[in-house]
Amino acid sequence: MLVRIFSMVLRVCGILVLILGILFWAHAAGGIFVLIHMLLGILVALSLIALGFVIATAKKGGSIGLGIGALVVAILVIGLGLTQQGLLAKPGDPHWIIQFVHMLLGLLAIGMGEMITARYRRAGKVA
Repeated sequence: MLVRIFSMVLRVCGILVLILGILFWAHAAGGIFVLIHMLLGILVALSLIALGFVIATAKKGGSIGLGIGALVVAILVIGLGLTQQGLLAKPGDPHWIIQFVHMLLGLLAIGMGEMITARYRRAGKVA
């Protein structure tokens, strides 16, 4: 049941974060939407950490490596997300590269959450 909840939080927040990120990239949104984007991104990362903990401690189909990988990706997403504004503040910096890496990390977080959920469900059905 917890896996389903964390998975749905990750999916819904992940889609909303992607939409907001694309709107920022297109300069169609800003202001309060940046804070919403950050809050949703933190929820994605926390959901990924929770899913990583579940798969690392699962007796059937568990994977410590996948759990550690989820933790590392979540920390990278949060770390880059929180420092991105400072990195982009310097004139002449290649803004799009930082934004692109941030987007790739976010997509990796969503994909890893989906992978953990699928592995957990497969292990439950096989048993």
